[in-house]
Amino acid sequence: MNILWQDTLFGLRMLAKRPVLTAVAALSLALGIGLNTAIFALVNTILLGSLPLRHPDRVVVIWSVPPGNPDQRNGASVPDYLAWKQRSRSFEGMGAMVVVARDFGAEQNGIPAEHIRGEMYTPEMLTALGFQPLMGRLFTPSEAEVDHPAPVVVISYRLWQQRFGGDRNILNRTVLFDGVNTNIIGVMRPGFVFSDEKAEFLIPFSFNHFQVRGSGRFMLVAGRLKPGVSMRQAQSEMESVAAHFAAEHPADLDHGKPWSVQLQPVRDALYGFMNRPLLLLQGAVAFVLLIACANVAALLMARAASRRNEVAIRAALGAGRIRIVRQFLTESLLLSLAGGAFGVLLAWWGVRVLVSMAPSWLPRLQEISIGGRVLLFSVAISVLTGIFFGLAPAAQGWRISFAETLKDAIRGGTSGGTRRRFLSALVTAQLALALVLLIGSGLLIRSFLKVQAAGLNCEPSGLLTFIVQFSEQRYGKPLGQHNGIPLWNINPVVSAKFQQLYERLRTLPGVESAAATVLPPMTGGVPMDFEIVGRAATASDAPTATYTPISPNFFHTMKIRIERGRDFNTHDTAASNWVMIINKTMARRFWPNEDPMGKLVRLDLSPDDHPREIVGVVQDTPGNPLQPKQDPEMYVPFFQAAPRITGPWTGFRLTQTYLLRAKGDPMSLLPAVRRAVAEVDANLPILEAKTEDQWLSAQVEYPRYFSMLLGLFAFVATVLAAVGIYGVMSYAVEQRTREIGIRMALGAGRWDVFAAVIRQAAWMVAGGLALGIGSAFALSRFLSSELWEVQSTDPEIFASVSLVLATVAGFACLIPTWRAVQVDPTVALHYE
Repeated sequence: MNILWQDTLFGLRMLAKRPVLTAVAALSLALGIGLNTAIFALVNTILLGSLPLRHPDRVVVIWSVPPGNPDQRNGASVPDYLAWKQRSRSFEGMGAMVVVARDFGAEQNGIPAEHIRGEMYTPEMLTALGFQPLMGRLFTPSEAEVDHPAPVVVISYRLWQQRFGGDRNILNRTVLFDGVNTNIIGVMRPGFVFSDEKAEFLIPFSFNHFQVRGSGRFMLVAGRLKPGVSMRQAQSEMESVAAHFAAEHPADLDHGKPWSVQLQPVRDALYGFMNRPLLLLQGAVAFVLLIACANVAALLMARAASRRNEVAIRAALGAGRIRIVRQFLTESLLLSLAGGAFGVLLAWWGVRVLVSMAPSWLPRLQEISIGGRVLLFSVAISVLTGIFFGLAPAAQGWRISFAETLKDAIRGGTSGGTRRRFLSALVTAQLALALVLLIGSGLLIRSFLKVQAAGLNCEPSGLLTFIVQFSEQRYGKPLGQHNGIPLWNINPVVSAKFQQLYERLRTLPGVESAAATVLPPMTGGVPMDFEIVGRAATASDAPTATYTPISPNFFHTMKIRIERGRDFNTHDTAASNWVMIINKTMARRFWPNEDPMGKLVRLDLSPDDHPREIVGVVQDTPGNPLQPKQDPEMYVPFFQAAPRITGPWTGFRLTQTYLLRAKGDPMSLLPAVRRAVAEVDANLPILEAKTEDQWLSAQVEYPRYFSMLLGLFAFVATVLAAVGIYGVMSYAVEQRTREIGIRMALGAGRWDVFAAVIRQAAWMVAGGLALGIGSAFALSRFLSSELWEVQSTDPEIFASVSLVLATVAGFACLIPTWRAVQVDPTVALHYE
């Protein structure tokens, strides 16, 4: 212990003797360790963090999988779920849930109406997941009977605090919930979350008797495995259950083939979509750390070379090889721990920046922090990097021939050709790693810029958008089935209120133009099968296009050009001839050699649907800014619809997104909009009030965030690589000072010296570029799914990035090379 303390004190003194070298090395390590720690904080929380479930390792999600598409996971239908629950024996419990939204109506104390998100659970699901409330209780099976759900709700801790001020007498309080007096029976614990982080309530999931006979696949089903039952065993049993159920219900087959099931651990089901991007970022910062290690190893190798005489003297005084190697490793560990400590401070700041700039959809965002596991990770990589970059100088100390070293010191000679080659290899590796990062970030940045510059064929600027949504439970009523799916009747009050609000908004001061649709424009669409009247088509190749109900004046408000035909008008009602407008892509794809005008198209939303006549063709607009290719799109009049609609599409009849083109600032219209909505219905909240530009910005949050991070990492890597090549070239010039002096004394000119030094640098740079380009070609395929209209082997990016890195490396060589050509032969001959 005393020897270790001596080594530590001596190591601190040696590091203090070279403060610039120590500072550069510690800063390099701090950058590498800090970035790794910050990204690991994200990985730890999202992919490794604890889940608020009892024994989450035994909880699995059960998906429906269509025939021939094993990677496409769908929810379960009500009959699927009931059959799975009744026939399986591998689970302690199994339940279903779905994300919903409800209205909290205006209250007497002046709190306005609020539309909030929540989750609907079967009581068995709550048991399977092991949820426990903070106060009160959860609902029981008797409160979730078919067709008769009890008006009870369990609210989140956040909603309890924000809307009710943490009132301890909240239990059994009655609130207006979707127009129904509902009893609050419980409050969930702080931080409770399952599938939706913004969920503010839990309500009983009660099916209606039509859904029991048949429904769409809209539910998330989860189960808790019995002790001793493996997921493989449960998977085998569930496949058998699904096969027997499909044989009993041939009407549910997909083109004559049955759907199968797939089990997935609950963590993968909830957060698996983050595996690839987070591991990509972790790999990128690992490259930065490797570059930092190579940097520090090169610096310490150069420093160790200057200590050869010291090592020889210590050996002559009796120090053994192990003691000398231990001294080198002790100094390396001290340096790495110092870098690690500073790196944790950088990581603490970096995590705050990452969270503040993160996309809103990034899961568990508020939980991300530097906790015990992250600190342990930081300590571990600090120790490992200390050993990693300390091995080279330690090995150098082990190989030193003490007698030869003393002879070299006496005659003023130099040695170390092997050492120079090793340092050159380190720089080559640094440049290769930096080039891989630069190419990766260059591809992502170019992809993002292409997204930003893509033509939209409309004018989103100047548009205020907001959503109004009516409750399915209050304004919808199940009446029967259509094609095995529940058929709902929509209260005509909904269309009347939408029409009233539309007319009211058109007359608001400052509104240049107003329109409505269902989903906010260019935020993703929903495809729907259709039939071209008079043209034969099989069920397996039914044509599909994005389905978009709109109001009159939509194209004028969005400034989308009508290529042919007419716009919708107030005469396009359910009582008139049913019509449709299509985009150019749909016209080209389904009527390539004929005029689509006047053709009839039939949709199958209801048994009351009529064929629709195509009365117009409009310019293409993307479904979202990241859409790789234009999809066919069909527009129908929102107010021209049957009173009944199949279950999965009820939201398209109960929701409208209003678009107001403002004469000035769009957000200045918001107070007048709120008053107009309240005049139509005081208990009708407006949702997602924002500009269309904000919607579009949100669509590109993902590529912007990850391209920004990779760009930052690539910049840090490039700076570290430049420092590395500068340090190695400086060391090379210093080691060759006597040789340069002799060559110049024998007649070599400054240009000869310059060429000799540059030749050494050129080999390192060329080797790094070649290795980096080859590695980037091999690794770029992992980025292909993240790119938009950019090839993962884009030659322009490869060439331009290589040129940039070569230029940076060239500048890093200038100062050492300039020193080389300025060597005075007389001084050089007396060197050492």
